[in-house]
Amino acid sequence: MKQTMVLLAACATLVFCGCGSATSPKTQNEVGRVERCADGDCFHIETALPIDYTENMDWVLRYDDNDVEELRQRALTEEKDCDVLFFGSSSIRLWKTLAEDMAPLKVVNRGYGGAMMRDVHYNYHTVLADYNPSAFVFYCDNDLGGFGRDLHPTELFDLYRLLVERLQQDYPERPIFILSIKFNNNRIAKLEQHRLFNAIMADYAAHTEGVTFVDVNTPILNADGSINDAMFENDRLHVNREGYRIWASVLRPMLLETLGK
Repeated sequence: MKQTMVLLAACATLVFCGCGSATSPKTQNEVGRVERCADGDCFHIETALPIDYTENMDWVLRYDDNDVEELRQRALTEEKDCDVLFFGSSSIRLWKTLAEDMAPLKVVNRGYGGAMMRDVHYNYHTVLADYNPSAFVFYCDNDLGGFGRDLHPTELFDLYRLLVERLQQDYPERPIFILSIKFNNNRIAKLEQHRLFNAIMADYAAHTEGVTFVDVNTPILNADGSINDAMFENDRLHVNREGYRIWASVLRPMLLETLGK
């Protein structure tokens, strides 16, 4: 029998602004709660929004014996208290100068190669283990990688939103920093989907307390907005040392300010 994984989201909040007919505050119905804003110009609609995603477990577990196992082993000996826990895909894992770039912040790198949002959720407890960070930084772009298993940007957003909700439930009041997807020539066919996803996430973060969207994409582009291969390794996918230096120059001040360092 084929094993499957199913993800179920918690509730979501949809916000509609503009003019409309009056609605009584906190109207209860079968789909949730409708609450009118104090100024009367917008409405908050809270409703259950399930996300069902079924995936073949053989594929979800493809890194279980190597990269994910390494995370398990490191969790046995690493110091658990830190300022910032970085996690996500290989763009995090390959950040070899992370500790140097983020100093004096104490950081831990829990990224693993090839991670997609679907298996990040499956490996959630393995990745985070019993670490105790003051903040989180996350990056993952492989669900829009052109592998034939790609999600639509709005589907990917749902899984990002679910991750935020899990983190906020398990780690209350810990700020979450979401790094933008980087445009790159290796996946140039996905550029417009990357652009759409970044726009969706930026808007979501702007309206979600405790979540910051960090644009690490624009600073590594050419002045005319085109992709600058000088910022990338030979694979034209992963940023090189200069790319990470620029990422750090954007992200580190935000972390220092947020954490009061």
